[in-house]
Amino acid sequence: MIKHIILTLLFFLLANVLVWYQLNSQLVWDWAKSSNSMWLMALLGIPISLLFWWCTKIGYAAFGSLWQVRILGFAMSMLTFPIMTWIYLGEAITLKTFVSIALAVIIIILQLL
Repeated sequence: MIKHIILTLLFFLLANVLVWYQLNSQLVWDWAKSSNSMWLMALLGIPISLLFWWCTKIGYAAFGSLWQVRILGFAMSMLTFPIMTWIYLGEAITLKTFVSIALAVIIIILQLL
């Protein structure tokens, strides 16, 4: 069970990092600003969808509840997005963002209890 939980967390982390690149590369790199990169980003949807599918499958096997998997996925995205946005776009982590990140961590911990 622990192995499934760790895999679920790692796959959610990887999937959310890929989603960030898929949707926000256009704001970071010049090559991604044209509509031509849209097709590459659309193709990224295939491995990303497969990762989320595996997150659901493995997470459900570990927790036995789809709600736990869904809430864990939400919390992982709330943890990933602000950090990557700060790293690549320099958007400050405000108090409101920090509280949201802290709440996401609390949600993750609650789901793992």
